[in-house]
Parts: sequence; C-alpha cells; structure tokens
Amino acid sequence: MPRHRAFSALAALKQLGARYDLAALQPPDPAFAPRAAAAQRHPSWHALRAWCLQGASPLSARMTVAVLESKDATGAHILAQTLCLERDGSLQLLACRGVTGRLMLRLTTKLHDMSLWREHEPGDAWDAGFVRASTAGLQALARFETRRSTLLVAHGLDIPALRAVCALLHARQRHSAHALRLLLLPAAPGLNVGWPVTRIALNALGPTQMTSPLISPIDQ
Repeated sequence: MPRHRAFSALAALKQLGARYDLAALQPPDPAFAPRAAAAQRHPSWHALRAWCLQGASPLSARMTVAVLESKDATGAHILAQTLCLERDGSLQLLACRGVTGRLMLRLTTKLHDMSLWREHEPGDAWDAGFVRASTAGLQALARFETRRSTLLVAHGLDIPALRAVCALLHARQRHSAHALRLLLLPAAPGLNVGWPVTRIALNALGPTQMTSPLISPIDQ
C-alpha cells in the first residue's frame, strides 16, 4: 500500500475512535431544546450564528473568538446553549422520528468524520460544549484536540483565565485541520482579552422573547 494511503487510513481510523472530551468540556443541556425556536427568533441569533459559520463551505480551520456582550446572563446562556445544540446536531437528533432515523444521523456524522478528503459543510455536526472552569478542566483543555469543527463556550472565567484559554487554544489550533470557535459570555461592553474578537450585542428584550415552558422532548 502506498505510504500516503496508509497514512490516510490510519488517520481515518483515529477519527473513528475519537470521542467527545468530557474532561475538558461540559456538553450542552438538552433541557434547553424546547426554548430553541424562541431563541432562534431573537434579534441577536443571526449575528451569532453567522459568526460561527463565517468562512463556511469549506469551513476555515482557523480559530475565531466572539464576545456576547450583555448584562443579561440568562438570555446569553440560553442563546449559547441553543447555538451548541444546533451545531452539535442535537436539535436534528430530537427531530428524527424513531430509532432508525437517529441511528442514520449518528452514522452519517461518523462517516463525515472519517472522510478526511471531504470538504466541510455548514450542516455537518460539530462538537460543542462549555469549557469546564475548574482547575482539572483547564488542565484537560491544555491537551484538547479537535476531532471535527468545534464550538467552545467559556462562561464564568475571569479575564486572566480567558486570556490564557485564548492563547492556549490558538497554540493547539495551529496543528488542527478543523475550525474552532470560542464564544465568551456574558461580558460587559469593551471586554479586552488580548485577542481579536467579534463583538455581538445581546438585545435587551432577550429574557421575554426567549422564555417558554420547558417541555420534555419526549412530549413534543
């Protein structure tokens, strides 16, 4: 077998065995799924999603950082959870009818992971989650490797920690073939993390527009 084909096969097998890094990331909470439709109608949603997907088709492998500027911690958190649930395919999974549909979606995601020659598309499932703010979580983040396009949300970290996370992820990203997005929230206007950022203002009407009864996905 030619050397380049053997390398591609080994890389594909590595992708197949890669798992979500629970030591570094907290997965998004599916309990926010019933609020997703309302969150996606929020005026700030389109700017937030556009930042995440900028450079799509194919996705750029570079790292970009955004700050969700708001004094409304609840509204910012709902938007971040919704973006994570949309990006990682959870909303698609909940919309699937029956076990077969969910299984096919999972298999398609794995097939895309293994197809290293394939250009990334905006509809592909990402990894998404919240950076664990504990000492152990930040240590795990130092070893973090993307297995597919990834959205990370940093919530509740002080400015020195945010700056360290930005520098750390940038250093790791230089050796990655996958896009990486880092969302910081919530933040007062003008937050300086020593890194170029996209600033997205959260409309003050967020709490009322995004509040809806929590319904179990099984009841939908």
